[in-house]
Amino acid sequence: MATQQDVEFKTIDGLTLRGRVLIAKEAGHRDFNAVHQMVGLPSAALAFQQAGITALLYDPRTTGLNDGEPRNDIDPFKQIEDYSDALTFLSGHPMVDSASMGVWGMSLASQVALCTASFDKRVRFVVGICPATQYQYSEGMLPKVLTKITKDRESQLKGNAPFYIPMLSDTGENPAGFNLGEDKEAVVRILSAQNELIPTRRALAPNHVNRTTIQSYHKLLMWNPAYMWKHLHTTPVMFVMPEFDQLVPADAQQRHFQLLPGPKKLHVQQRRGHMDILEGESLSELMKLQVEFIDDALKGRVSQS
Repeated sequence: MATQQDVEFKTIDGLTLRGRVLIAKEAGHRDFNAVHQMVGLPSAALAFQQAGITALLYDPRTTGLNDGEPRNDIDPFKQIEDYSDALTFLSGHPMVDSASMGVWGMSLASQVALCTASFDKRVRFVVGICPATQYQYSEGMLPKVLTKITKDRESQLKGNAPFYIPMLSDTGENPAGFNLGEDKEAVVRILSAQNELIPTRRALAPNHVNRTTIQSYHKLLMWNPAYMWKHLHTTPVMFVMPEFDQLVPADAQQRHFQLLPGPKKLHVQQRRGHMDILEGESLSELMKLQVEFIDDALKGRVSQS
């Protein structure tokens, strides 16, 4: 059997999502589902595969090669459902033990993974990389953004196309006033991913498009996932928090970690920020810690600290 397979699967509302399965050498060991991220995930997924964990990677609906309209419309509520549908697909793979599945995510996908595990009890463990436990908006810009959101809804009801804005401007700012921190080097890398002339584009984000619907921000303003996590009674959770996270304050991540009701483990990755936590020479040790956590979770060895 090939070590990687391009796959597609259906969601409950009929969309086709496409991704890749990285297959472990031995069947029925440990398996997880992860939303594809722009920075670092391919290396992380390969490390899981080498550790005997079969991994399914895919982009969220409306992005990349997936179905869904309007394009690049970010809806974390729908993404929760898609995680469960991905698990259903993964459970039918011949190299997967459906009783040992878990979910993994980074940033927004980390929140989605935690919410999925809160309600889908097939999930045996969760690994959250720099979970974006809260977002910060410019209060000064918010009234104008809300007005544009409303006008866009009115316009779409008249049959017009959705209104889009860049995720990041040429100066690295978010036009909707969304705080992306001050990690300018990482911001420049993300911006460069849209330039087809730059050699790193294929490795970094071959399907990246630097725009989202303005309705995405309406959904994110309503998105308050932490209240769902109270249902994580017995599911082991690992938080991996970067020491220098400038997108989500460290104290906010720690506060939400302390509120988790079940077995849990916190790891602070030294000298790393939100965008580069899965890069560099420290990645191998970080992956080893995650694999050890998954082993402990499946064997009931994670304490309720």
